[in-house]
Amino acid sequence: MLLADYACHLIILPLSIESATAPIVYPTEQRWKAIPPANFVHLSIGAVYVYSMWTPGLTTALGVVTSSALDWGYTDVLPVFSMAAVTLGLTTHFGGEWVERSGPRLAGTVGSICWGSALITTGIGVEFHSLPLVYAGYSLLGGIGWGLCYLAPVTTCMKWFPDRRGLATGLALSCFGLGAAIAPPIIQSFIDLFFVAPDFIGSLHDVTLSTLPDGSQVISECSQNGIPHKPVVVATDMDLAKVTDSSLSPGVYYLNSGDTGLSKFSLGVIYGSVGTVASRFMKVPSPGWVPSGYEVDQKTTAGTKVGLPVDYVMKTNQFPLLWFSVFGNATGGLALLSSSKLMISDIWAGALPGIVTASFCTGYVAALGSANAMGRFGWAFASDWIGRKNTYSLFALGVPIVGGCPYLCHAAMESTGSNEAILPLAAFYTGSILAITFYGGIFSVLPAYIADLYGQKNAGAIHGKVLTAWAASAVCGPMGLAYLRTSAEKNAIQDLLDRVDDTMFEETFDCVKANAEPLIDAKTVTISRLMEIAPGGTIDPTPFLYDSTCYVAAGLITASAFANLAIRPLNVAKILKRMEQERA
Repeated sequence: MLLADYACHLIILPLSIESATAPIVYPTEQRWKAIPPANFVHLSIGAVYVYSMWTPGLTTALGVVTSSALDWGYTDVLPVFSMAAVTLGLTTHFGGEWVERSGPRLAGTVGSICWGSALITTGIGVEFHSLPLVYAGYSLLGGIGWGLCYLAPVTTCMKWFPDRRGLATGLALSCFGLGAAIAPPIIQSFIDLFFVAPDFIGSLHDVTLSTLPDGSQVISECSQNGIPHKPVVVATDMDLAKVTDSSLSPGVYYLNSGDTGLSKFSLGVIYGSVGTVASRFMKVPSPGWVPSGYEVDQKTTAGTKVGLPVDYVMKTNQFPLLWFSVFGNATGGLALLSSSKLMISDIWAGALPGIVTASFCTGYVAALGSANAMGRFGWAFASDWIGRKNTYSLFALGVPIVGGCPYLCHAAMESTGSNEAILPLAAFYTGSILAITFYGGIFSVLPAYIADLYGQKNAGAIHGKVLTAWAASAVCGPMGLAYLRTSAEKNAIQDLLDRVDDTMFEETFDCVKANAEPLIDAKTVTISRLMEIAPGGTIDPTPFLYDSTCYVAAGLITASAFANLAIRPLNVAKILKRMEQERA
């Protein structure tokens, strides 16, 4: 029936709030028709959460099989996601009230066009290796589209289900997580389709290289293979383990002679079209509509007509406490989501190379997306029964999960065989999935939490204000991870340099160890290349690059748990009565 109903309205529907408002007499059973369009809008925007699928390709856009001196670093590309979140926060903060006034159709259509354009612009930026274009696309246009396509479906569903607010947000936001679950294999299939391997010259034994003053390497004049003075990259077995093409061999490759496939996907057109079409079918109930049989005191926050003004809410003690509850819980989850493919590969590929392959990493990203979807529906549904505050309190279980990750990594690297390392990997995998359900639950429970605290009337606009906490966490999470990982990587490289034989280093890099700094900056000297000439028994430090990030994230989750416990309910009816008396 739903498909038949939508098929009858395939004409271009008006976008105004008036045309998107159902009549005051509207059958309660028909409200379920509001869910599918909202789901499809969220499904189209959910791919924003799998930014980690693009991170490896962005950092190897020119080298393809490994990073080159000219490639962007993690400190260049991880802030792309963070800046998108800042734009999201600004959009929801300043645009929340506009979404309420303009209605879901116009907001969803504008947001979908922005999101589709963002992916197309990002692809152009990768093609021409222009970082400003990448930021203009993903960070600016993507953030605007993200904010509008996030708010419109949530507020729409909550208005249709005032009797089950948690269920409403769970139904709406579950597809936001589902979009993140199905995106990785779709993105990976596009990448694999358009991937072009760079030109292989030969192994390090067959090619003589010269190191330039800037630390990059070129074919030496005395080399019997290759074109002299042509810039190259050197890929190790560890580097190639992250590439889906298993036919590639370790050795020397010409720089900028292949294609990672990132710039050739058409997902912008696909996602933009899906969101735009779905937006035109969204509708909201008439302001006075309530479900049949729903009796509630409209003078309380359980009603649909009661709500504190946004300006007043911003001044309450509850607002900063709720804001920090979202911020602290979300920071760790965003650090993982923005870099999940990189993290699973860095931490576990060395201990279990036969299991943690490129396809395994893609599956892990998809599993996190599924966990996000399940958490958004499951925790929102549960909050109707156990309460919003109690649900947020349960998210403190993320502290031992996140804080215990370094212990699992160390246990795996110290194991004597792959069989012993499987158990820590399984614990890490399941623990991170549970932690991401908490992350999804933060946002699906949040709209109902806001409505319970401040009333439904202005919940959409207040929701936009609180989402600035998410924007802040999206800056601190990915950028904090990039900073901490880069610092840990430099320390690890320095430790390996102290262990490597001077003569072996000079033969490998055509440079004395004392002058290694430019080679490190040019990504010529890396952990993977140093491990090839390190003394026997040297432990690969790559899995330990995230220890400090995990400890910081666990601390923030702990602080957010205390902030949530400090939140006390407001007597909204009493406050509104006092405000009316003051106006009189």
